[in-house]
Amino acid sequence: MIRDTETTFDVAIIGSGMSGAVLGMILARHGVRVLMIEGGVHPRFAVGESTIPHTSLLSCMLAERYDVPELETIAYPERIHREVASTSGIKRSFGFAYHRAGQIYDPRDSFAIGTSSKDENHLFRQDVDAWLSYQAVRYGAVLRQQTRVRDIEIDDSGVTLHTQHAGGETTVRARYLVDGSGFRSVVAEKYGLRENPPRFAHHSRSMFTHMVDVGVFDPDSPMSVPWNQSTLHHVFEGGWLWVIPFDNREGTTNPLVSIGLTVDPRVYPKPENVPAEVEFQQFLDRFPSVAPQFARAKTVRPWVNTGRLQYSSSRSVGHRWSMMSHASGALDPLFSRGLINTLEVTAALVDPLLEALREDDFADERFEHLEAMHGRVLGFNDRLVAGAFTATADFDLWNAWLRVWALATVPTEFRLMTALAAYTTTRDPRYLSGEVADPVFSDFEDPDYRAFFTRAGDLLDRFRAGEAAAGETAHRILTVADEYKFPIRMTREGLERSGHHIQLELTEANLAVARSGFRWALTNPDCRDMFLNPKTFTRWHARRPDPHLA
Repeated sequence: MIRDTETTFDVAIIGSGMSGAVLGMILARHGVRVLMIEGGVHPRFAVGESTIPHTSLLSCMLAERYDVPELETIAYPERIHREVASTSGIKRSFGFAYHRAGQIYDPRDSFAIGTSSKDENHLFRQDVDAWLSYQAVRYGAVLRQQTRVRDIEIDDSGVTLHTQHAGGETTVRARYLVDGSGFRSVVAEKYGLRENPPRFAHHSRSMFTHMVDVGVFDPDSPMSVPWNQSTLHHVFEGGWLWVIPFDNREGTTNPLVSIGLTVDPRVYPKPENVPAEVEFQQFLDRFPSVAPQFARAKTVRPWVNTGRLQYSSSRSVGHRWSMMSHASGALDPLFSRGLINTLEVTAALVDPLLEALREDDFADERFEHLEAMHGRVLGFNDRLVAGAFTATADFDLWNAWLRVWALATVPTEFRLMTALAAYTTTRDPRYLSGEVADPVFSDFEDPDYRAFFTRAGDLLDRFRAGEAAAGETAHRILTVADEYKFPIRMTREGLERSGHHIQLELTEANLAVARSGFRWALTNPDCRDMFLNPKTFTRWHARRPDPHLA
């Protein structure tokens, strides 16, 4: 047993949020002496609350690979409810409702894509993060809360951390340092690594809080999944507003709803001396179909009101240290890619770190692939989200760009399902990595996605530059999507391993129809209600009804 007074560790992790706790749990499970240093105290507020199948599949892959079943627990809403806390919500679709200022919302200007394998999660992060950090402690990690890292010193043989806490100061020594402290990265501050301005094209600022008594948007919606069982995005030119309910499942004990408004500051400059709640109400007043949802809503915590959200670092990896994703950089919560990036970086770090500890060889070459990975996942997210904000100028263009995102997400998820099933059965490590030598965003993406994404992005760049109209650009993007011959690797084994709610015999004939249905739905601009919900989407594809809204 490692005592709380211990001062020598193998790995020190700054931060015990999801990234720090997941990494700490895996390392401790494999006998590494881990120290997690937390400036606050659990439970504590955190955003990054919505998962997608890609997130949960990566979590399950880590659980299988490193024999940490708790990481599979957080992939399933019913297991979170039973084993973690009854405070998280469910997510049955990604829902987007497009609004024009001063106009009543038209239900035809909507898009919903169901979760492709099972119900997903609205994570009440303060409870989930606390549970994960406590599980890391159960595996043997040391957690020191309300402890601030005052300074660090890195030399050839390791890292010295000078910490400050209520009891005074403590100096600890570790063989390797992982910085999971987010925006206020200790390593970035120590070595002046923040780029000013950030290297990203995307610009956004945000204000967010938790509320009670948030109403249900468009209760008579023709969409097959109610908006309050979705991650709801109210989209308008130059921004979007998220609604993530934690109170949307049977047995919940949490009345809260996560609310956030994110806008382009070049379109909506941040006003001086205007409280966030006042500016939020001003936005509601512009959109007559959104405002009623918040008629009775009340905040339960102070607003967080940011400047520009984006930040980046000149380096993410160095001798004896590396950053987790949110310490290295961040873009925008649109499309919920933050947790995916966290798990991708974790998966890429664990094996080389375990080998370095075992062999006592921390050569920089072991970790240099992480630098490329940080650049890759952040670069993709930058172009994806910057493109999405540009596309909000026109619904048809927005609808077309959503297909670009969906064509990244859905085929990758099915590849991950198949790989997870194969690894679970065979334990063959070949299934832990995809087939792409130089991916855009994931080792498991379709090898031809890069060319498609580049073509679609170039078309949107022409619109941004004023060289093409919105309608023309939307048409051309959809044409490129129709020409993109992406495969859907849907298999019975993959669906079963990923926890799919199967209501139809998964014969090869039915799967073939479902695969073709995915292709049709993802590239058809008139298909706005996509995949229905996890319990019926296979049957829906087998019957191929007309999904067009009336």
